[in-house]
Amino acid sequence: MSNTETQNLIATTHHHPPPPQTTAKQPNPITSLILQPFQWLKMLSTELNPSFILGIFLIYGLSQGFSDSFFRVVTDYYWKDVHKVQPSKVQVFIGLYYIPWVMKPIWGLMTDVFPIMGYHRRPYFIVAGVVGVVAATTVAEGGVRLGVAAALWCLIAITAGMAMADVTIDACIARNSIELKELAPDMQSLCGVCSSAGALVGFATSGFFVDHLGPQIALGLLAIPAASQIFLGFVIYEKKTSDDMNTKKTQGRKLPIPPLIDMFGL
Repeated sequence: MSNTETQNLIATTHHHPPPPQTTAKQPNPITSLILQPFQWLKMLSTELNPSFILGIFLIYGLSQGFSDSFFRVVTDYYWKDVHKVQPSKVQVFIGLYYIPWVMKPIWGLMTDVFPIMGYHRRPYFIVAGVVGVVAATTVAEGGVRLGVAAALWCLIAITAGMAMADVTIDACIARNSIELKELAPDMQSLCGVCSSAGALVGFATSGFFVDHLGPQIALGLLAIPAASQIFLGFVIYEKKTSDDMNTKKTQGRKLPIPPLIDMFGL
């Protein structure tokens, strides 16, 4: 390179300095704080399955959280205002229609041992929802004509639907916690948040609905969470187990013969 070219290059560099480096714009801390829960939910939906996250919202938030708290408040007014039952008898009834919650291990065993059409979870969401819808609708339409005994059976059926759906989603959570151990704390946190938020809404709105609709019609609103369980049973993702069972049986037939030959020198 000649001296003239070198001088021209130096002059060009002197008069045209390199552009300043641009720094990345820092996000607003308040905006980041607001968006963080949504990013967390997006991460869970990506790693797990959107239908599974929907199931946690519907069962833990709407069924276990809202319905259970709403049920506790409204049933007290229902017995007192509609059937004129003494408080001492109501306490006995409370113990009876919470028996399905005590039987949760039995519901869980049923979902594990008795698959329906190759599915362990989806049919039980549908069964739980149908039981809840029928029972809540019967209470809402029956009134005094329903009778104390029939009303008690309907309330037991409502809680049975809640308990069955609750133990079924717990089985789904346990399965995902085994497959993705690192996300198990996140799933438990999501369940706790949904349950607490749903219970808060249930306790806060139960008095309003009893005052404006009456306890009988207010109990009929529990058919909505039960219907969401039916919807969940059709949309939640679950692998069909019949093919896996056939594969295991085939492998079981083929496996023992070579080891036995080597063991006994046949």
